[in-house]
Amino acid sequence: MNNLIVKYAIKVYIDPLNQRDLIRKDNNDKIGIYCWINNINEKFYIGRGAPLYLRISDYYQDWYYYTCTSLNIVRALTKYGMRNFSLVILEYTNSDNIILCEQKWINLLKPSYNYNIIAGNINKYKQTTESLDKISKATLDKKYSK
Repeated sequence: MNNLIVKYAIKVYIDPLNQRDLIRKDNNDKIGIYCWINNINEKFYIGRGAPLYLRISDYYQDWYYYTCTSLNIVRALTKYGMRNFSLVILEYTNSDNIILCEQKWINLLKPSYNYNIIAGNINKYKQTTESLDKISKATLDKKYSK
C-alpha cells in the first residue's frame, strides 16, 4: 500500500469490500476527503463526500459502475476488483471547506486516477449525451443496498 498516503490517513480500511459496515459506522454524517488506493499498482484516486459515507456508498452500487464507465477510478475498480483496493480517509471537514481540502490533497499527493486536478471543476470533464441519459435512467429509481 502507498505509505505516503497512509502516513496522512485518519482511517485506513484494508478490506473495504468486507468492511462496509465499519466504514458506514465511522463515516456516517461526516464530511470529508477519501482516497481509493490500488494495492496492485499503487495508483490512487482522491475524492470528497458531503456526506462522506453516502458518497463512498456509490462505489458499492451496480448503477454507479454502469453509469460512470468513463471515470478512471471506476474502470480501475472494475478491472482489479474492490478486493484489491484500500480506502483511506484523509480528512474530516465541513461543507464550507470541502473543495479547499480536496484541492490541498490533490496538490500534495498528485493522484493518478483523477481526471481533474482542480477540485470541484467539472467543466474540464464533459459527459456525453449517452452518459447523461444512462445516469438519468439509472439514478431515477436508484436504491442503495445496505
